[in-house]
Amino acid sequence: MRLRFQTKILLLVLAGVSLPAFLMGWYLLQRNEELLAEKVRETLSNHLFRAGSQLDDWMQQRLHEVSRWSASFVVFEGVEALSRPGAADAGKARRDLEAYLESVLGHYRNYESLFVIDPRGNVLASTRQERWEDWGQGLLDRGGLERGGVVSPIHRSAFLGRPTLLVLHTVQGRQNRMIGYFVERVDLRELESLFGPTEGDPPYSFSLLDEQGRVLLRAGKVPEDPGEEGFPGALPQEDKETGAVGSVSLPGLDDSIYGVRRLRGPTRGFVVATVSGRAAYRPLYEARNRLLGFGLPLVGLVLLASFLVARSLLKPIQRLSEGAKDISAGNLEVSLPVRGHDEMADLTRAFNEMALRVRESQQTLESLAITDGLTGLYNRRHFEDAVDKELRRCEREGRTSCLLFLDLDQFKSYNDRWGHTEGDLELKRVAAAVKESIRVTDVAFRYGGEELAVLLHSCPKEQAAHVAEKIRRAVAAPALKPGAREGRTTTISIGVSTYPEDGHGVRALVDAADDALYAAKAQGRDRVVLARRPVGSAATDTSPGGEVLRKDKLDNPHAADRSVRE
Repeated sequence: MRLRFQTKILLLVLAGVSLPAFLMGWYLLQRNEELLAEKVRETLSNHLFRAGSQLDDWMQQRLHEVSRWSASFVVFEGVEALSRPGAADAGKARRDLEAYLESVLGHYRNYESLFVIDPRGNVLASTRQERWEDWGQGLLDRGGLERGGVVSPIHRSAFLGRPTLLVLHTVQGRQNRMIGYFVERVDLRELESLFGPTEGDPPYSFSLLDEQGRVLLRAGKVPEDPGEEGFPGALPQEDKETGAVGSVSLPGLDDSIYGVRRLRGPTRGFVVATVSGRAAYRPLYEARNRLLGFGLPLVGLVLLASFLVARSLLKPIQRLSEGAKDISAGNLEVSLPVRGHDEMADLTRAFNEMALRVRESQQTLESLAITDGLTGLYNRRHFEDAVDKELRRCEREGRTSCLLFLDLDQFKSYNDRWGHTEGDLELKRVAAAVKESIRVTDVAFRYGGEELAVLLHSCPKEQAAHVAEKIRRAVAAPALKPGAREGRTTTISIGVSTYPEDGHGVRALVDAADDALYAAKAQGRDRVVLARRPVGSAATDTSPGGEVLRKDKLDNPHAADRSVRE
């Protein structure tokens, strides 16, 4: 068959038009699948992070509560009494302890029951009939109960005939001796609500695995026999936080896409997020049908025309994309070059303005997060970070630094007499006096309430004593301070501790300064007292007319009067 030249031209034009259209359609489908897969992976990662964070926060709250309740004086006295053989007051102690447990349970609906056991697992008191089962012995042998408590995995209880979860903490007796355990039996319905499916289309469901990958909770429900069935998917490697997104067939579901995240909080194990593969990729199937049905020719022509202008738009769009990725990664120092006067130039200017405002907002938030709103001093959160960093520098460089603890004397009485508004003004005046009395390299903090702290960089104890005395005199001289009112000023007591002489860690240094502050209160207030030396000498008062504290408060803790701190 002989083809005319015109036919050849038409065939060439048809091939030139149809081939790019088909190729572009295929490319769009492939690209759409990649983007959709990336979106699924990103959404899975976000849901995993949210679910893991919520679970960790929820468990941390349970641990915080059991730690607080186990340290209650009622629990301590009750367990002490019930631990003594043949104690005459055992019945009353048990009733008081059970009344306390009932009272706590009435305010916290996160638990089925609360109970206390002795070291051998005997139930001393409970809010209902309870029994310590053999599988719980492994929790007692794990250690760490005195440091933060222990959360059990979800386990089927033979006593209850259903799954349960326990949170427990030691009850410490005299001389820091373990005398029992405070146990919370968690209501699993709240845990199930945390792992319920998400709203929206497609819905994501969650599962909880133990450290061996066995299923403890699936799709927001605890199975009848938790830990009996293994998860069929791959778990993250030992040194990885998350595993690769994969596909797996789950019971009762079609092929599902899943992601796994390792839990690093109190609950050891893994959290799994799953979504139906059909639902996740539904937009891709719909787009493919539309394109194949009637849109390919039109899409091909549009893409062919668009290709001619895409080259001029690609570079600024790529710069915007890279800039957006930098911001999402935490690098806010992004400024893109603006070229021309078209819409892309306007978009680039808007992007640069957005990045500038994000930087300014972050700086403002960082400042607010570490600053006390009333006094303008740094807050306690920044205190712990600043002192820890300073002690590390001192250790590396062999320097000495000092910590001052300041407390307004009889400030409660001041508030009772003049009112809390005047109390706030007085606290601001004292804070201003402190800032004016220290070097620009030193840092002042509001530690809490009417208690302030000052970190003196590269400062020996003798010099710190002079600085503290300067602060004390400045606070006691209201006439020199703007805003002070006659007859409405307070005095302060100051405790001084030194690194490394009085302690090598933040807690030790704070305790030493606090003990010295306590001594200043005990000696009559309005004075400066240095922390005692490690060899056993008492804290020393450096104020004029002060006396040496001959007896440390720790020698007789029951005789210490808390009102001295006023």
